[in-house]
Order: sequence, then structure tokens, then C-alpha cells
Amino acid sequence: MSVFTVTKNEAEAFKDFFPEDIYSNIGKENYYTLGAFDDEEFVAGVLQFFVGFDENKGTYSRVFYLYVPEEFVDSDIAFLLLEEYKNVVLESGISEDLVELPGDDCVYVYGARAKELCALDLFKSVSTKDIYSISFIDNLEFIKIKKQVAKGTVLEQKRFFEDEISSFYKAKDGCALLLAKKNAFEDLIITYLGCDKPETSDRLVSLLAYSVKRARDQYGDDELIKIECKEYLQLEKIFNVIPQIKPR
Repeated sequence: MSVFTVTKNEAEAFKDFFPEDIYSNIGKENYYTLGAFDDEEFVAGVLQFFVGFDENKGTYSRVFYLYVPEEFVDSDIAFLLLEEYKNVVLESGISEDLVELPGDDCVYVYGARAKELCALDLFKSVSTKDIYSISFIDNLEFIKIKKQVAKGTVLEQKRFFEDEISSFYKAKDGCALLLAKKNAFEDLIITYLGCDKPETSDRLVSLLAYSVKRARDQYGDDELIKIECKEYLQLEKIFNVIPQIKPR
């Protein structure tokens, strides 16, 4: 297994492993991309990170994209990519407390600014009627919706999520839930998206449209919003809702 830097000259060989907007970052200033090959020289995973400067904090780094194909889920690819990323940025002199490290159990990470997500055609015409922030419900009602939607998936308590950004739908035809939280860098992370039955699956786009707009209104155009997945079933659900962020 080998991990190496992907340059613009080599980008074409990795094109199928990136959504269009992330692929276009390869070769741009301050964006760096890593690729992993297995022993038979198949692409086993990719990671893209950003290095920036904040006048209050100094130089920092964030992971913008991570993707490990399902056939390599048991190969520790995410761990290897994240370890290489960590080594690269720390050796460049960036302080460890300014380096973001998603969990190595993630198989997918996608990041974009709030204004970029709001600009997706998908969200421009979708209705957010009957979608509300979880701040509108108490903890007991949240638990009821969570149990109905998650169906055995372990989700954290309401207090761990962003009350105004996380959202829900509940009506006679069913319910749906989107959960988001802030990380140590104050980035907004969407960690769960689901519904209780197929009839309410169209509400998932509405949840995303509502939460992305709320995030933009509350935190501004440049708020970094991320989607993180640890399970491929959840990942496929998100790809079905936002096909623009799916690897080609």
C-alpha cells in the first residue's frame, strides 16, 4: 500500500474518485491532494486538504474531502491517508492543535462553503414547508423522532447537536431527521440524514435545503459545512439526495 501526492499532471487518473468541484481544486493554491494505491496499483482512496492562514490563529489545515471505495473498507486506507496528511502538515510547521483530523473510521468527508451549497440548483426550487429546526421540539419529542427514523442506529442526545441547524420533518405520512454539530474548528458537520420510510425520502432534500440556508443565515457565506459518513448505506442515501457530491 502506498500514499503519495497527486499533482495536476496526474489528476486525470484519479478523476473518477472526485466530485467535480473537489476535482477542480487539484493544483490550486493552498489545496493539496493525496492518493493511495493498493499492492496491485488500484486506487484505494483519496484525500484533499486545505492550508490557510487566520490572523488570530496562524496557519491551519482542514480536510476538505476523503473518499474510500467500499471494496477497500477493511484495508485501513482512511487511517493511512489521515496519517500521511498529519505527517505532511506537522512537518511543514503547522501546530497540531490547528490540524483537523476526522475520525479514521470515516469513509467519506465532503466540505464546501455555505454559499457554495446554497448555490446548488438542487436547493434553489425545493420547498422547505413543514421543515423545522430541532429547537422547536423538546428532548422527549426528539427521542421519539430519532427512534422512529434511526431504527437501531445509535445517535447522540439532542444537546450534542446544533439546535438551530439540525432539522426535522414530522407529519401523517412519516418523519425525517438531519443532525449537525460543530467541531473543534467551528466547522458545521452533518453527521446524520434519514427518514422512516420511502414515502418520506423526498423530504431529505428539503431538510438539507433548510439546514444549509439556516447555516448561511446564522454563520455567514463562508461557514464551512461538511458531510461525514462512517457507513456506506448512509453514504448512498446522501448520494441519492445530493448527486453533485458523488465521485464520478
